[in-house]
Amino acid sequence: MAILAGIDEAGYGPVLGPLVISAVAFDIPDEKADCSLWRLLKDAVSDTLKGKKHRLAIADSKKLYSARTGLKPLEEVVFSVLLSRDVKIASFCQLLDVLSCYHTKILDCYPWYTEKDYQLPLTASVSSVLPYANLLKYVLYEQGVQIPSIGCRVVTVKEWNEQVELSGNKSTVLFDNCISLITGIWNSYDGDIRLVVDKHGGRNSYFYLLKDRLPGADISVLKEGAEVSVYRISEVEKEMQISFVKKGENACMTVALASIFSKYIRELFMRLENQYWIQFMPGLKPTAGYYEDAQRFLSEIDSIRKREAIQDTILIRNK
Repeated sequence: MAILAGIDEAGYGPVLGPLVISAVAFDIPDEKADCSLWRLLKDAVSDTLKGKKHRLAIADSKKLYSARTGLKPLEEVVFSVLLSRDVKIASFCQLLDVLSCYHTKILDCYPWYTEKDYQLPLTASVSSVLPYANLLKYVLYEQGVQIPSIGCRVVTVKEWNEQVELSGNKSTVLFDNCISLITGIWNSYDGDIRLVVDKHGGRNSYFYLLKDRLPGADISVLKEGAEVSVYRISEVEKEMQISFVKKGENACMTVALASIFSKYIRELFMRLENQYWIQFMPGLKPTAGYYEDAQRFLSEIDSIRKREAIQDTILIRNK
């Protein structure tokens, strides 16, 4: 069997809210390892919302999520994939636990997160998702494919600020949090591992970063360029090819699925943060946390921030 895995993030650029990075791994029969997962699972999945009919739309989260569509397309995917693995989720905190993506002590620093929970799903219903989940489970079985792991890493604002202070570079912070998922995949599986990571901004070379964080592994450069950088990581009886691909979510279904999990989880965190401020200011327009709207939002909640003694270190990113 071969492992096909993907990693993508949501929330690298905003001023408010967490960075979320997700990793998804598929276990594929060796003879099918070179097939596109979209093609292999075409009876159950589609790479677009248009004309999907009974199939599940797995694509770049930016293509699925908008103010008009809301969370439903993302939620359908997340719950269908989890249910296809016989994982049932009823709440936000339960989802975080299943994905092993947070520590209670970290969230306790935030009045909008600590001891907060709510029921899931929000916009879809379990009954509407079940047909997608059952079909996906059937097609996975027919193709001899499994989804052995899905995991996330949530970097809250305080963590982000501390890590940027330490490294002096937000791109290093992104890689350092991404590497925890990369090493998780490397340590969890044997044999043929093929990992695709959405390219980190304008960075083209990852060799020394990988060498520094994977001591003991033999790392060779297969290709480095603006569109894709590819490396072979090997030890005795174990090998992983890792590709950093520009717009990887459009090229690889594992990356697209990782982008969906990351975006969905970040939006759930932002929902809690918005609810916290709205309780003081009914009618306050929620924010997604990106620069221009974040400035509007921060201006409108300024008096409440001061009254509630909310420190900038847990609210606003330093870069």
